[in-house]
This record gives sequence, structure tokens and C-alpha cells, in this order.
Amino acid sequence: MNQSLLVFFCLFISFSCEREDNSEPIQGCMDETAINYDSDAEIDDGSCQFDDDLLRINIDFRQFIDNQDIQYNNLIYSNAAENLYSIEKLYYVISDLTLHYVNAESSIISNYLFLKNDDPNSLKLNNIIIPDTCSSISFTLGFSQINNATDMYLNDPNNFHNLMLWPDALGGGYHYMKLEGTFIDINEVEKFYNTHTGPLDGNDNSYSYSFNINYSQGQSQLYIDMDINKFFNNPVYDHNDYGQGIMGSSEAQTAIKNNLGDVFSVTSN
Repeated sequence: MNQSLLVFFCLFISFSCEREDNSEPIQGCMDETAINYDSDAEIDDGSCQFDDDLLRINIDFRQFIDNQDIQYNNLIYSNAAENLYSIEKLYYVISDLTLHYVNAESSIISNYLFLKNDDPNSLKLNNIIIPDTCSSISFTLGFSQINNATDMYLNDPNNFHNLMLWPDALGGGYHYMKLEGTFIDINEVEKFYNTHTGPLDGNDNSYSYSFNINYSQGQSQLYIDMDINKFFNNPVYDHNDYGQGIMGSSEAQTAIKNNLGDVFSVTSN
């Protein structure tokens, strides 16, 4: 008798598991900041509702060349040195992203962001709940020295460690940016370039920014825009002078840093 009950119990468990595995995925709101967030939902059905009394902000990171959308893998751009060049890859780090409020308080939104032109999801931060009206935003391109050591981000997502590690022989830590493409040299030959910036020999080649912003009641949108041509324009940066790779060139790293002042702009609506 006991053996029969055991067989029945096992069959019941098996049938229950089969029904569960074959059931339709649960749909609902998957945004944890929504008032109707469903922790059991497996597919977001677009039903999220938000408390209108809460202040929220979205941040999009956009990239341009001379205020125009980038056409990747297209040899059509020209800088102040009259280098004809293309963009194939753009990876960069934004660290210490901080919102500042009218009550003089501030909050760090992210210690660092890994932004990739081939990953649109990396370029958006949505539904950030904030405690007060924003007055300004600040961030750093790259890492400050205290936050940039070899293996510090060994287990971070998106393969960050492997993609952005800066060689120990050049000082260790992590890249600030990988900007890659091709250019036409003085002999009319198309060559590959690697504009990789980072902490060469322990030097802090990062750059910090602060922008005043206008924020209105309700959900607001911020755009943090990068204009790539400004890496090369003032002072003039010539790919022919600095070669195809600049990781080990203190002169080239300094030239890029000297150009960083106006690379970013911030707008809101």
C-alpha cells in the first residue's frame, strides 16, 4: 500500500512540473519603480503605471559628429587636420554620474557606466527617481585614479574587464575610451587607427564635467551628447602625427585630454 502511494505521489509531482513548464509566461509590469510592479512577471506587457507625484528623470547618451548622427563604418568624416576618417567602434566610460538638486544635496546615480555604440541598452538610464528638482549634473570621462586599478572590475557585467583592461606595462587599470576606425594618410593609404585613452604610466588623463540643467515637474529627459570631432579639433590632432595606436604615447594622450573640454554637452526637455 505504501509503495502504491509513493508511485502515485511521484506521478502527481511529475504531472505538476510538466504543467508548470508548459504554462504561458506571466505578463505584467516589470519596472520596480512602478506602482503596479509585478515581481512574478516574466514579460513586460507595457502596463506600468507611475506615481505622478514622484520626480523622475531619464538620461540618454548620444554620439554625433558635428551635430549629425554617426554613420558607422563609412569613410566620410573630416577633422580640423583634414584627416578623412571613419568610426567603427566607440566604447567609453562615464564615472561618478551625479545629480545635484536645488536643496544643495546630491546623489550618485552610477559609480561608472560602460557605454558601447553596438549596445543601445547601454546608452539609456530610465525612470530614475530623484528626491528634488535637479539643478545640475556632473560626471567624469574615464576613471579617477582612486577608482582605477587592475582587476578592480574583474567580475563586472558586459565583459567590461576583458574589453577595457589597460595593460600593466603601461600603468594598469582600465581604458577610458576605445575609439576606432580608419583614416586616409598623407600617402593616400587607408589605415586603421586606435584612439585608446587611459591612465598611461599612472597619469590621470580623465576629465570631469559639470552642467547646469533645467528640470520641470514630472518625468524629464536629459541628453548627454558627445561630439567626436571635438576630440581632434582644438588643438588640432592629426592622425598622421600620432600614428595608428596611441596607448603608449604620452604626447598623444595629452593632446586628446587637452581637447576634452567641449566634447560633451547636456540638454533637457
